[in-house]
Amino acid sequence: MTITFKQKAMETTIKTPVFPNDVSFFFNISTVESLIARRAREKEALREPHYQIICITRGSGTVEIDLERLSIEANTIYTIPPGRFYQFDPAEPLAGYVLSFNVDFLYLAIEGPGRPFFKEIDTELKRVGRYSWDPRDPNLQNVLADIRREFDAHLILRLEILTGLLKIFLIYMKRQAVICYREDGECEDTRIFNRFYSQLDDQFIRMRKVADYARALYVTPGHLNNVIKRVTGHSASYHIRQRTIQEAKRMIIYNEANLKTVAHSLGFDDMAHFSKYFKNAIGMTFSEFRKTRSTRHGA
Repeated sequence: MTITFKQKAMETTIKTPVFPNDVSFFFNISTVESLIARRAREKEALREPHYQIICITRGSGTVEIDLERLSIEANTIYTIPPGRFYQFDPAEPLAGYVLSFNVDFLYLAIEGPGRPFFKEIDTELKRVGRYSWDPRDPNLQNVLADIRREFDAHLILRLEILTGLLKIFLIYMKRQAVICYREDGECEDTRIFNRFYSQLDDQFIRMRKVADYARALYVTPGHLNNVIKRVTGHSASYHIRQRTIQEAKRMIIYNEANLKTVAHSLGFDDMAHFSKYFKNAIGMTFSEFRKTRSTRHGA
């Protein structure tokens, strides 16, 4: 499997898809040692287009995330949102695992009707965080080892097992890990970014223009776009579009909804307009996307 990243352009090229029948899902597990080696080769701060959860099992030092420096100790977890620059400065050799996944994979792993768990996790993963866990409880490390074995095995129902294992890991993280640091938004850009995402999650069906969110946040559309792009590498309009499309995918995957139902639920009066909107966002038609879901569930 070859997965390459164009760091500055924030693009991911997957020459062999992680899940051949589910090209919208991205998941990877690697070692902290390989991350350190990559940093040494590229001689630049790392920046990924996916959620990152970095679990340190051994070693010490510091990690700098968007100019914020956090200490590194054994049995700590760092959550890094998409688009943030980060780099490690080890004081002694580091060991551990790096989980990397996109929001579609996260949806599949932990979405459940009427349950607040997804929103809690999604909110936490949009902020830089540092957690610690008791090494006397082996559950977190055991699940990480299970994820690594399953990822490397390439066996039948791999996607279903990996999403289940990720959910178990996140539950243990919520249950066992103690928050040592959470990005609090004192920086003006971060504060605007967090308020934008909070508004987006609540209002994306009713508000699809950058100007709507700028008005709600008492800033100009240009300023909002500049802030969101500085923090994430993408414009505010990109995030609005992605949130809408993610909701459409959820309705297709979990409710088997048709085009008319999805378009109406998301506030689109013109089905043809929504169909074009959907295809422009993900590169395939609504029918093609539904077919890939049906093929997977029928396999």
